[in-house]
Amino acid sequence: MPLAFIINDERNLVKTYNIHHLNMAFRILFVFLVIAVIPVELLAQQVRHTSIFGWEEQTQHMIKNRYHNYGGIFYDRGLYRFTTPEMTREHELDLLSRDFTTVDDYAWYYNRNSSFRGFAGSYNLGKFLHGAVIRNNIQATENLEIPITYTRRFDFYSDRALIELGADYNISGDHNAGISHTLTEQKPDLDATFYYRYGHFPSGYIQAEFTPLDWANNASYELSERRGDPFPGLQKHDIRPYLFSLKLSTHTVHNMRGELTAGIQTLRESVTDGYDEIEEPFRDWDKTRYLGILFEYAIPHFTAAVTWKHRYARFSRSNLEFTPEEPMNYGNRQIHNKLGLFLSYNYRGFYSDNWIWRNYNLDKQFDDYEERFRSGFQTYPFDFEENRVQMRNRLGYDPGDRGFLAAIEWTADYRDFLRGRVDHPSYGVVHAFDYRDNYIRQLSERQERLTFFFGYRFTEKTWLELGVSYDVDGDIHRGAFDQAENQNPTRFDGGFGRLILYW
Repeated sequence: MPLAFIINDERNLVKTYNIHHLNMAFRILFVFLVIAVIPVELLAQQVRHTSIFGWEEQTQHMIKNRYHNYGGIFYDRGLYRFTTPEMTREHELDLLSRDFTTVDDYAWYYNRNSSFRGFAGSYNLGKFLHGAVIRNNIQATENLEIPITYTRRFDFYSDRALIELGADYNISGDHNAGISHTLTEQKPDLDATFYYRYGHFPSGYIQAEFTPLDWANNASYELSERRGDPFPGLQKHDIRPYLFSLKLSTHTVHNMRGELTAGIQTLRESVTDGYDEIEEPFRDWDKTRYLGILFEYAIPHFTAAVTWKHRYARFSRSNLEFTPEEPMNYGNRQIHNKLGLFLSYNYRGFYSDNWIWRNYNLDKQFDDYEERFRSGFQTYPFDFEENRVQMRNRLGYDPGDRGFLAAIEWTADYRDFLRGRVDHPSYGVVHAFDYRDNYIRQLSERQERLTFFFGYRFTEKTWLELGVSYDVDGDIHRGAFDQAENQNPTRFDGGFGRLILYW
């Protein structure tokens, strides 16, 4: 499967394709050769697992905690903020190499002890991308547990500060029921999730959830109307949204296990009196769904897993009452599909973890009343479609108990813009021209990084990691058009740290 992409004009098409194709082939071959030369009979009796529950939690936060998503509740570029004006072309790569792995996620979501984990990585001279979670599970009575979770997250999908307060009651044996409630500074953004769970962590369970979203929203709006003091951050739900979701983790049978997570947010229809540059009242509609599947085979020396992740979101906005002077009827449709493969070997603390993902992304914009042009080419509305390959390959040492940690990691992000190909008189063949003209700084076909990190494990449940990254591609491709390149490569790609505590 070719992982290199066409990133120059037609005159350099064959040469560029072959160079990158061979480059990627050698890298993948190297990773699997390293794995293959490790004698199977010498591998330690340690099983490494992976999980999709971290992705599921971030997806639910985007649906529930909308005021803290990038741009707030009136942002009109889609629920999942696939690309935002603040992003740089390495934003996704930064999160990929700084954030926790899916192996870390398995340890986190299947361990119910009180704990903390956090990461912080340099984004630019003035900002860190960072995330932290503190959770405390209080055993109030023999059958009642009070879980409290605080989440802090800053990237260019969200700027989130969220408290989740719950009550988990053991009805009998494997049967539990409970509630989890979000608490933020925004009164309209309160969500209550009611759930029933059968089974136990980590042996296997199924949990069904029902969430009335923004249950206090209309009360806040109506109180503002009665007081005659309209609050600019409010909207009224003419059709209230609900989220139905499901989590499933299977028992391990013949070294195989699985996870499934799914959710559907019903149609939300909201009315707003006007906000910022939009002075006239307008109406929003949106709905979304997601699905995640994991299938894993794990034995003491080897783990293989396949994952599938799907997100769909639909949004539209129109005038509350049609005004020919300022017509408005636009929106978008987003589809994100991600097929992943995970392979891992380990031997006496030495390990090789390898991820590769194949993504399909669609961001289709529509606007019934506006078209924008630049140099004779239409730049809005746009229809963006891409295939994307991301890799994360790590060789490391972790004693499992007290001692030093060390690893070297290769991360890469390759994008192939399929739609909107035009022959530009100055730049040659350009893919997704209309989309790229709106997001000049955010898009690039090729990003590669080498990261070195070391740390110390104080105990089996407490460790610290620090790291620094080297930019292999040098940021020479600006991403606006096929031939746009910087003259001087940039090699230092920032530092980061991660801390994990269980108690």
